[in-house]
Amino acid sequence: MINAASVGLGWWSDELAKSIQGKSKKIKIVSCYSKSKKKRINFSKKYKTDYHDSYKAILKDSKINAVILTTPHSLHAKHAIQALQHKKHVFVEKPMATKYLDAKKMYLTAKKYKKILSVGHNRRYSSVSDFINNLNRQKKIGKILHIDSNFSASGALNYKKKFWRANRKESPGGAIAGLGIHMIDLMCFFGGEVKSVQSLVRKYAVKVNIDDTTSAIFEFKKNCTGNLTTIFACPYTTTFNIFGTNMNIFSDVDKNKIKIIYKNGKIQKINLTNKNTLFLELQEFANNCKNKKNYRIKNSEAAHNVKVMEAIVKSSKKNKKIYL
Repeated sequence: MINAASVGLGWWSDELAKSIQGKSKKIKIVSCYSKSKKKRINFSKKYKTDYHDSYKAILKDSKINAVILTTPHSLHAKHAIQALQHKKHVFVEKPMATKYLDAKKMYLTAKKYKKILSVGHNRRYSSVSDFINNLNRQKKIGKILHIDSNFSASGALNYKKKFWRANRKESPGGAIAGLGIHMIDLMCFFGGEVKSVQSLVRKYAVKVNIDDTTSAIFEFKKNCTGNLTTIFACPYTTTFNIFGTNMNIFSDVDKNKIKIIYKNGKIQKINLTNKNTLFLELQEFANNCKNKKNYRIKNSEAAHNVKVMEAIVKSSKKNKKIYL
């Protein structure tokens, strides 16, 4: 059993804890930490854990094997590296970091200390991702020509100035770090590494000092194109579409729905079974901590996602195509 500490204690910490606590035989949360004493106490009562008054105390606790980090995006690298240096395994919520060089330093530190570092790109565990991946491995899609995706939500319309996400440091490129990074991960999983990015990042609707509308065109090294849209000020959307020489696949990732248009004109609609992606990713993380097997999302892939995120922001600022 992996004994983990939850660090951050925002709403996503709660979602991760709900997914595994008392349900997994491989990992359990035994301690927690947040700067807020109230959050520490409430989390410990809800999930029957102890708590510490500092992150240093978490790192020094010998009964803790791993940390689950859901701290602000800009702190991911610092907190992960500190934990790895204290010989703790690390599960860090996406994005891996806000800068590619920091992400690279994270996985090199994990390698140095021989510890597991895993990044929470949970949509990689979705029914839609598994279904499309199965088609792709059987070469049924044909040559992938274009990938189109959209992950949007309206949350930023209600952001207050003091909210941790309500600034450009934590939300570079608008919704990319919070939402769009999931689609970047799926797009690169099926399309491979990105060669170039051309983007527009704009503020149209939100009141706080972040952008809310992002559109990016990708060219992949495997000779296909992609389009990513991520908006922080519109109804919830998780569409992921692939256009291949044998079929076009239209999907709603979070609703587990697929529509396939075959080259003969036949249309097939499929409703997939929902999966607890948070449980699955943490179970696999625990397995890897015990067996040192590869996590589904390679560290190099998660770091590349950050590199793409940086390129999107840079392309819009400089108003030109950025080559990775």
